[in-house]
Amino acid sequence: MTEHDFSDESPGIITDSELNELQDFLDSDTVPEGSMILDTLDGFLTALVIGPVSVPIKRWMPLVWDMLDGHKTPAFESLDQAKRMTKLILKMKESITFLFSSSPDLYCPLCMEIELESDEMYNNLVKLWATGFVMGIYCNENNWKPLLDRKEVFEELLMPIFLLSPFSNDTPPLPTKTANVIRELIPRYVKEIRKFWLPQRQREMAKEKGVVIADEAEQTGRNEPCPCGSGKKFKKCCGK
Repeated sequence: MTEHDFSDESPGIITDSELNELQDFLDSDTVPEGSMILDTLDGFLTALVIGPVSVPIKRWMPLVWDMLDGHKTPAFESLDQAKRMTKLILKMKESITFLFSSSPDLYCPLCMEIELESDEMYNNLVKLWATGFVMGIYCNENNWKPLLDRKEVFEELLMPIFLLSPFSNDTPPLPTKTANVIRELIPRYVKEIRKFWLPQRQREMAKEKGVVIADEAEQTGRNEPCPCGSGKKFKKCCGK
């Protein structure tokens, strides 16, 4: 696929059947060995959605198929299949975006929404989620530096996620009880990370729409129109 195959148009909200379709494709032999599976993709897209700035599709999409360097692509059966899988990935990203804009308190990783038999199974899937989330940071590392360089914030919100991922290979495996605690706190970590970047995201959204806003989000009253230009009250939009 070329960069002209990507579109920034809103693809809509993904359905459960479409998630299953995407999962089946990512689990198939059609994709390269180093591609993401659904839980990794969930973490990856979450980091992209809540991060400091929008990341161009042509920069992050290749990493879905090849986490190492983005050079390999699936052996698609047809152009229609390639477009279909790309559309499902974009719908998954749009769904995460919509959740954070409408009901951020309801966020949790996909793997925590299903019923599994043991903590070990949950933790294994959460580790895959954490791998994707950290990759979403590395995909846009320069823009994440203000958070990465804030030692106290990094240690509180990001270090636990790093410890679950394979990127912390210099540390011993986490005890099950510790992993359980981190797993349950992931929704809070993600929501707090999103809050950290929210003022910067607001400025980016306003700039794209040609809206001039105050330097700090706190200067906008909760019942005033949101400075992003959505037409909603601040408390119902970026102020969540």
